[in-house]
Parts: sequence; C-alpha cells; structure tokens
Amino acid sequence: MDILSRYRDTSIENIWNEDNRYNLFYEVELAYLKAEAMLGKIPADIPEYLERNRPFFSAEEIEAEEKITRHEVVAFINVISRKLDKYTEYLHRGLTSSDIMDTVFSLQMKQSLRHINALTDETIKVLTEKAVQFKHNACTGRTHGVHAEPYFFGLRFLTVAVALKRALNMLTAFEQSIPGKLSGALGIYTNLDPDIESEFLRILGLSALPVSTQIVPRDVYAPVLFYVALEASILDKLAQDMRILQITEIGEAQEEFKRGQAGSSAMPHKRNPVRWERISGLSRVLRSQVSVALENVPLWFERDISHSSTERIVYPLCFDLIAFMLRETKSLVSNSVFDSSRMLANMSNSKNLLYSSRALSLIQQKLGREAAYKRVQDLSRQVLDGEVEDFIEALRSSGLLSEEELQSITDVSDLHAKVDLIYERAAAFFGN
Repeated sequence: MDILSRYRDTSIENIWNEDNRYNLFYEVELAYLKAEAMLGKIPADIPEYLERNRPFFSAEEIEAEEKITRHEVVAFINVISRKLDKYTEYLHRGLTSSDIMDTVFSLQMKQSLRHINALTDETIKVLTEKAVQFKHNACTGRTHGVHAEPYFFGLRFLTVAVALKRALNMLTAFEQSIPGKLSGALGIYTNLDPDIESEFLRILGLSALPVSTQIVPRDVYAPVLFYVALEASILDKLAQDMRILQITEIGEAQEEFKRGQAGSSAMPHKRNPVRWERISGLSRVLRSQVSVALENVPLWFERDISHSSTERIVYPLCFDLIAFMLRETKSLVSNSVFDSSRMLANMSNSKNLLYSSRALSLIQQKLGREAAYKRVQDLSRQVLDGEVEDFIEALRSSGLLSEEELQSITDVSDLHAKVDLIYERAAAFFGN
C-alpha cells in the first residue's frame, strides 16, 4: 500500500497527476497560439483547429517517449505532433521548456490554492459555530500550563478561526496573483514578442512578472508553502490544546469515539485523541518542507534544474497534507464532545486562586499597587502551601474585601459584554 494513501485528497491528486499536468501542457501551448492569433501573428483558424481537434494522449505515452528523448517537453511535443495532421510546426515555436512547465506549475498551484482556500473557509465556519456555542462557557484559562484566570471556552475556537483567516487572506492573494511566464530561454524575449506574453497570461488567468529569467523566480512560490505550513501550525496549536484537554485529570474535551472503535490492544478502556495527535504529527512533516522551498530560491544565474525534482515531491505532498488536516479538523471540531461541567469543576479545583487578579484589582484601589500585590501574593501562598483551604476564605479572613466584593470577583458575568465585543471584532474581521 502507498504509505501516503491514507492522507491523500482526491481533488489534490487530480490536480497533480501526470494526466492533468500534460493536459495543461496542451492548454498552455494552445493559449500561446491563441495569443499569437489575437495579435495577428498567425491565422486564427490555427488555434481553433488545434482546440477543436485536440488529440487524445496519455501520460504513459509521453513517459515512454521521454525514455528516448530524456527531455519531458520534447517528448510531449513529439507525441502530440504525431497525432495531429497539420499545424504542428506552430507548436512551441520560439518557446523554452520552462515557458510551458513553469506556467503549468503555476496553474496547478492556482488550482490547489482554490481547493485549499475553500477547505480553509469551511473549517473557519465550523470553528466559529463552535465558538458561538461556547461563547459564555467559563473555563480555566492557562498560561505556561498553569491555572491563570477565568476564561471562556469559545475563545479557544475563535482564536484559531481568526488565525486561519489571516493565513487564508494571504493564500487567497497568492491564488489571485500567481504568475506565469512566456519570455523565452533567458527571460529577454529573444524569439518572442513581449506583447504576446501579456495576452497569453490574460487567457490563462495568471499574472505577469516584471522580470523573469528562464523560469519564474522561486521566491514567488516559496511564500505559498510557508503559509500552507503556517496553516498546519495553526491546526497543530488547536490539536495540542485539545489533546491536553483530553488528559484524564482535565477531561474537558473528548475526541469522537465510535462504537466498535478500539483505543488500545491491551487496555480496553482507552479512548485516545489519536486523530488530533495525527494532525500534530503531519504538521511536523509539512513544516519541514518549507526549508526545501527556500533552498530552491538560490538557483545558479538564470536557472539550474536542481529545484525541479524537489518540487515534484514537496508541493503535491504539502497540498495533500493540508487538505487532509483541514478536513480532519472540521470533522473533529464538529463531532468531539466538550464537557461544560468538567470546565466548572476544574475551575473549582483551583481553590479559587483563578480570581487573584480580580481581587488585586479591587484591593489596589485601597492599598496601592505594590502593597496590594504583596498582600494578595501572600494570601495565594497560604492557599498553595495548604495553610488555608480556599482563596476566597483567605480573603474573607483578611478583611480586605466586603462580602459583596467577594461575590463580585467570582461572578464572571461582568466579562460577557467584553467577550461579546471580541466576537463583534472577529465578525468584522471575517467580513460578516
């Protein structure tokens, strides 16, 4: 079995398979002839005929020819020329292989980004729905893994949704602006009219570069992979939080566990967050590919081919993985169980130390910041050292706050309006 088969995305596979790639080769050759015809360089019936009489060819035929030519584009031209009865002399005239291959690569990138961006948008919607569901559900906020202040569970989803939206904005910009080229062997239009490139790129829906060499400079493509990896890291952040929340002693989250599923071959009771763990694992693979994209930027002079072999592996792999991770995240967020009662129980387990900052805010109005901090810190120490059972009791014994004030610091409903404001700002950012 293909080791990657379980992580493949059908749409991405269809974009990057060789049949689609060679079909795009033909589309690009045809776009070149259409551009020439538009500018009156050749008769319009030439591209019309070649489009109407598009030959059938397979990747296997081209690969067999390449074993003879040892040159992919020459093999492609040879195969289709044998299947056409006229006008083959116009194919690839004045072009270099990278005019075809890089433009096709850009088209594949554009198609992949369209698919990934749609999946990202769907995942953001699921996250925001869950964020709204748990908008005012109080829980334990943690910094450095340690109980900090009261927090609201929905914000954990909203934070990730906003982060994904930031990445989506960048990837959408790349989708809309990714360039192709038709500038010849060194990018100086030696045997081409520069005006043809403009029309050619317009036909294909690609942008133009101010300067190219034999290829599209690889600094154009590297940021795409970075932002795909950034999305993976954002999903990993959520995955790690969910994995921690499923630790037995916390128990605020439970990954979907279906009847008949097994968590361990030796321990029948186990229900492990294996799908979240898989997202964390795949994010490591995806992040590690960014360095390859960066290594492809410093090519020799006007081009060498050291980038080609890596790109055939890295870009399809990364698009496959991020598509899988987005679909998994969408499913997990929709179907996992989140336990509000455990959230409240965990807040109680803090012995009310979660409210120390709220107590400090009131006490410093009476004693000043420094003195108030020292008093509250000492009361907290007494609770942590077991001298006093509960922080509220320690405050009560200190006489620093009235009963009304003690009740106010444990009632976090006053924060709801502020949380609502955060959600409103997020909605504006999403464009809702």
